Parts: sequence; structure tokens; C-alpha cells
Amino acid sequence: MNYREAQERLRAMGILMSKRDGRIRLNYSGGSEETAYYTQDLEDAIDAGGRMGRSRQPMPNWFTVKPPKSSTGT
Repeated sequence: MNYREAQERLRAMGILMSKRDGRIRLNYSGGSEETAYYTQDLEDAIDAGGRMGRSRQPMPNWFTVKPPKSSTGT
């Protein structure tokens, strides 16, 4: 799934996804900065956004920035 597809799918669940300077930000529609979740990994964003949409609860590590996965496996 690419970024746009993930963004559309999460939007349907009430989760907004934006990207700036390599960081992906997730939040509830109308959510405050306190409920935002940041990551640099699209797969993590999709998983976290899905959990947020299902639970309507903030992610427990909402200010943690997760480094992108290495494509070389190192």
C-alpha cells in the first residue's frame, strides 16, 4: 500500500495522516497535539492508524519517532 492509499483508508476511519520532512503524523479528526502519533515508517503508520481508528484511544507512545526500516536488513 502506498502513502495515498493509506491516507484514504485511514481518513475513512476518522484518522488524518500527513507527512512533513520525512515524518508521518497521525491524529484523530479534530484531535489535539496530545493525541498525535509520529513515525517515519509507513507500515508503522498504517498499523498505528488502524489501532487508533478501531479504539479511538491515543497510542501509548504518541511522541515516539520510530526510525524507518532498513531495506538492506542492517
